Amino acid sequence: MKHLGKIVTTFVVVALSGCAAFSTGSGGKTFGAPTEGMSTEAYQSLVFLDPQNTTRFDWAAVAGMPGNFLINNQGEPTVSVVDYELGETIRKIDMGETGNHHLWMIPGGRYVWSSQRYESDMFWTIDLLTQEVVDKFSVSMNGKTVIAPLHVGFAYTQPLAVVGNILDQERGYLTFLSTATRRPLETIEISCNGARDAMFTLDDSKVFSTCQQEPKGVSIVDVETRKEIKMIPINGGRAGAMSPDGKYFMVAAKGAIVFLDTGTGDIVKTVKVPGGGGNITCLPDGSKCYGGLRKAESVAVIDMKTLEVIKIIETGPDANRLYLNPANTRYGLFANEAGKSDIITVIDTQDDVAVKNIYTGLGPHNIAFNPAGTRALVTTKKETTATLVDTSSADPMDWDTITTEIASGIQNNGVRWVPSQAALQKALN
Repeated sequence: MKHLGKIVTTFVVVALSGCAAFSTGSGGKTFGAPTEGMSTEAYQSLVFLDPQNTTRFDWAAVAGMPGNFLINNQGEPTVSVVDYELGETIRKIDMGETGNHHLWMIPGGRYVWSSQRYESDMFWTIDLLTQEVVDKFSVSMNGKTVIAPLHVGFAYTQPLAVVGNILDQERGYLTFLSTATRRPLETIEISCNGARDAMFTLDDSKVFSTCQQEPKGVSIVDVETRKEIKMIPINGGRAGAMSPDGKYFMVAAKGAIVFLDTGTGDIVKTVKVPGGGGNITCLPDGSKCYGGLRKAESVAVIDMKTLEVIKIIETGPDANRLYLNPANTRYGLFANEAGKSDIITVIDTQDDVAVKNIYTGLGPHNIAFNPAGTRALVTTKKETTATLVDTSSADPMDWDTITTEIASGIQNNGVRWVPSQAALQKALN
């Protein structure tokens, strides 16, 4: 297996005097932590670096910034810190308890939350200045016991977040959290069980959440009153996604992708697809979205003007999610996450074709790129190691595995790019 030798890279970091900011020019954003009572303007100046359950991610603000990949090792209480220039794990963060599945970058880039996949309600906070756990807290409150709070959605105008309870077969709960205090604020009950993908509308007036347990569907919640507006049953409803313009909340369902108007909360279209149920990723300009079709081993390409499927691209087993290269979103890596799969697929989003397959460890689950788009880290949940991929070439046919032996841990699942300690310290000064 190929391994990456040491690469010497020159980075340019500019610290703006008088504020905690890292700037690469006019697109610079503020680094730090959200604060209670901060204005909408101040909140929106924070750098957003979590690309999964929000539509905003400020890659331009961290261009040229050195960083690491963090890997959550769910089956052992550790997070691996990966130096992708050296091509190796440089240390492990002790989490204390197992179950840490996904990593979520709190706006401002100072802290990361780790969410829980097991039947527990534990959350962890990692301070990226020290790369250590600085806090653990329970998500349950108000006499409501939360099971497996997994997918976090962040607000766009205020220091607020929301998370569900994906494994609960008897209750549906959404917990609102403050990203300023890094503590839960309120847990409310909704009408479908096992809340999965909870996301804010772009004006933060409503939260739309899918539910993974029966009865499946979408719950719509008014953010100000914390009351459910309505629940819409959807057969086989599973993953959810917000369109970049905030107009539609999309649901990956059984044999269909369902579009809800976020203004009215009504279903506006149901598009039939083979398979279904995988995650949905949209191009930043909102022209097309890509829905994983797990049982069909394919991805559906959706024209967002017509809300029609324009192509089905064959990929691999348990076709789940497309991850776009932040430096050139024409190309992305598609995770085929079956436990017996050892491939990810390079997708060309201009021509909508599968360019090639890249071999990984077993069970490719989550993928993260560095901001320059030159490296991608693929977690492989059936291995104790992860896979590093070279994505530096302008020709995606040249993209290939560097090594499948990045030291991680049992059930390595979630992965995020984060700024290095030194770069973050400089940005905050």
